[in-house]
Amino acid sequence: MNRFLDPLCPLPERLLLGLSGGIDSVTLLDALMEAGKRPVLLHFDHGWRKESAADARFVRALGKKAGLRVLVGKAPPGTPKTETAARAARYAFFAREARRLRIPNLLLAHHADDQVETFLLQLFRGSGTGWGGMTEEARRDGLRLLRPWLGLWRREIAARAAERKLDWREDATNDDPGHFRNTVRHRLLPLLETETGLGKALGPRLLRAATIQRDTQLWIDTLLDPLAHAERLPVPEASVLPLPLQRRLLHLWLKERGVADLSFDDVEAARGLLHHLRPAKINLSRGRHLRRQSGFLFVTAATAA
Repeated sequence: MNRFLDPLCPLPERLLLGLSGGIDSVTLLDALMEAGKRPVLLHFDHGWRKESAADARFVRALGKKAGLRVLVGKAPPGTPKTETAARAARYAFFAREARRLRIPNLLLAHHADDQVETFLLQLFRGSGTGWGGMTEEARRDGLRLLRPWLGLWRREIAARAAERKLDWREDATNDDPGHFRNTVRHRLLPLLETETGLGKALGPRLLRAATIQRDTQLWIDTLLDPLAHAERLPVPEASVLPLPLQRRLLHLWLKERGVADLSFDDVEAARGLLHHLRPAKINLSRGRHLRRQSGFLFVTAATAA
């Protein structure tokens, strides 16, 4: 059994790879090549750091050496320097290129440490987006997101990179305490390892908790699947569901309508429309509205009457 290559072999032949130039994505590219895959490389320059242009040159050189196509995107002028805005701009670029190339499969180098951090971050946010961490496969903006290395730890990837004598770029923002994820990574998790007495056993325990919660959530999602994909959500059917299912359904349905970064308050406001507890219209992100009319909920643009 090869923990690095075995998850890659079943992947589709036509792939996009999000390549930052960091150790995780560079090591994943190396493993993909060893597994016989030849992805199109997508690199996004947020323009946050003076080294970002050098990162893009590094990715282009890496692609040229491997004989792979490389596409580089840049953040639009005026993009806020926040993690949320950066993620939205990055995925918008990925989605545009996926549509243009007609390759919907986007491979990402997320691993077990990322999963543990995401699980905790979701918990701290109050579970507005669910709290099962990431899934091996997900949908976003027409993309099929694939994360085959969620079971591998950062230290395992670093060991493979060293063994394969790979070069990569270091991102200084990974140590920036202004990003809460870095606080979780560099301060909170080490503190918990020490104070709980669990040491390095803490990470696997949190990963197991995230996996159990994620699998339960995926099972619930299958029960809600027909309603979650409806263009307009029927109020009579949704409103009689048990409270936890109402919340999960609204979260899934709004995401399906392209409403991202939902908070618990967003979901509760939408649930109020199910039960006529609020006016028949509430505001959503990106200048859109959620409306109730003739027994249905539906999303409209801000310019709609």
